Amino acid sequence: MLIIGCSGSTGSSLLKTILNRHSQIFAGPETGLFGFPQLYGNWEYHKYKMLKGLYTNGWALRDRVELLSDEFGWTEGKLLQAIRSSNRFPEFVDRFFSLPLERYSKCYWVEKTPINAYGFSAFLKNHPNGKAVQIVRSPYDTVASLVARGINVYWAAGYYVYNTAIATSSNPSPRYHQLAYEELAARPIPVLKKLFDFMEMPFEPHICTPSQKEKSEEVKMKGWKHSETGDIKKSSIGRFGELPGKEQALIKSALASFQINKGYLKKYGIRYKNCRELCEALGYPFLPPEKKHALVLIKYYCKDRLARIKHHRPQQFFDYPGKLKL
Repeated sequence: MLIIGCSGSTGSSLLKTILNRHSQIFAGPETGLFGFPQLYGNWEYHKYKMLKGLYTNGWALRDRVELLSDEFGWTEGKLLQAIRSSNRFPEFVDRFFSLPLERYSKCYWVEKTPINAYGFSAFLKNHPNGKAVQIVRSPYDTVASLVARGINVYWAAGYYVYNTAIATSSNPSPRYHQLAYEELAARPIPVLKKLFDFMEMPFEPHICTPSQKEKSEEVKMKGWKHSETGDIKKSSIGRFGELPGKEQALIKSALASFQINKGYLKKYGIRYKNCRELCEALGYPFLPPEKKHALVLIKYYCKDRLARIKHHRPQQFFDYPGKLKL
């Protein structure tokens, strides 16, 4: 069993698609199942809220898990029965994935959702055989990609910093593995071989090449340069450098200004509070801003705080995961 967590737009969908081509691996749609670590702490209280009314405690807001995709093979009635009859969350996890594994004659499951980053610590603690993988990417290319998807620059910067920081904080665990999107795109075979060594599974070279069916059925989100089911390409590397100077300046300012709230750092054991510290840890260059863009960022900051309160999270008026340091 393996979960993938990260910031969005770091190549996780591509990685999941590659792994799903392996003869022994089932990597289905995103569920969000492991982005709610409270399920480990109080399963009996939270289990009936899983399908609606269970809230994330990180940057990205989500209020449920998605477990009824056709690929998993569960009906609503049988899923509710499995939830009721499971005494602990890890027991439910085993039951849930046993059905698609049997259905597709696979022996190893992978679940990829960016918010899994919030549950790395709890997952590794409660699943002795479980492993966690984080895919990282240049913060500037990542935010450029998120903005191209219609996300405002402040929220995109917070998404990158928070998700990347909490996932990277799991680094000391021997069951945590990190890989870089840039290396996967440039040298897929050696990067994937190293990943499969970590997973203790045989590497199959054919997983690097999409089938003709995958090529004909393009899966591409707004703002993406490439389809997640297409060939592995390097042209998304350096995306930030292709932007006009004004857009680059705003992204640099947003990433330099966002910091994680001290309370969240302490509560969730997050070891990196901002983009500068992440760049140092991950080996990416930090680009100091020439201009603060204070008015633009404050506008997005206020808009986000109001949106969270409206999203049935009034406590985040006081308990907000991020802050601006302008």
